[in-house]
Amino acid sequence: SSEIPQLVIMLAAPAPMPAMPDTSAEPPAKRARTDGVVVPSGICALHHIEDWYEQNKDQFKPPVCNKLMHKGQLSIMFVGGPNTRKDFHLEEGSEFFFQLKGNMELPTVQKGSRKLVKIKQGQIFCLSSRIPHSPQRPEEGSLGLVVERRREGKEEIDGLIFYEDFNTCKKVRWEKFFRCEDLAKDLPPVIKAYKAWEDAGAVPKEFKEEDRPVKQDKETEVPEPFSLQDFLKANAEKLAAGESINLLGFDHPDKEFEVLVIGGRSEQTGQQSQLETWFYQIKGT
Repeated sequence: SSEIPQLVIMLAAPAPMPAMPDTSAEPPAKRARTDGVVVPSGICALHHIEDWYEQNKDQFKPPVCNKLMHKGQLSIMFVGGPNTRKDFHLEEGSEFFFQLKGNMELPTVQKGSRKLVKIKQGQIFCLSSRIPHSPQRPEEGSLGLVVERRREGKEEIDGLIFYEDFNTCKKVRWEKFFRCEDLAKDLPPVIKAYKAWEDAGAVPKEFKEEDRPVKQDKETEVPEPFSLQDFLKANAEKLAAGESINLLGFDHPDKEFEVLVIGGRSEQTGQQSQLETWFYQIKGT
């Protein structure tokens, strides 16, 4: 939709680079690869992801292991491992996953039944809105990009659900809905409240689905994850010609994110938008 922020993956042809001084003796975390690069007007920030991760590695801690790179109309976050959970997250917005290092699993509840989604290193996955999901990253050193949109208005809230049986997801044991601005800050208190309820004897309570402020999607089946590199190879000729290709295709059930892969050499001029766009440069400049 034209009213939803864009997420753009930029693929450009390599350009000749001027000779640079040898900095091989300096650790990457001490000398950012963006040092000396002028950030054009209108761009919020410029990061080299590996350097940024090294500089913030101590902040990827359980139970969420989540660090925001940017927060605006889009929330650009990275999530590490090891990190496993027993709760399922329910929200009004979609989530875009790109697994950079290692593998992860994403148990979901699709069309009323539990479905395990396995997202391997280098794969893309877009989860449609209002589908319960429980990110599992058991591998130490794993790292994944997750993009969400901003919650709109005070009436848009998130839910955390614990089922009686994590492996079947048939009956809700405990749930809580809450206003979420930052997952790393807002999720732990809810998990703490659940544990306190368990420690206090877990007094049974009936949770009626019709009372939820978020209506769970029980009709959508989400397409499987796919390899970004396989996508690039399959579309190499078009990208080499500078075309812009929709990464998710036009039949994906998610209608919130517009995710484009743009080849080079090419120029996109005269484009203006009041919505945020995030660029991830795969190669070239």
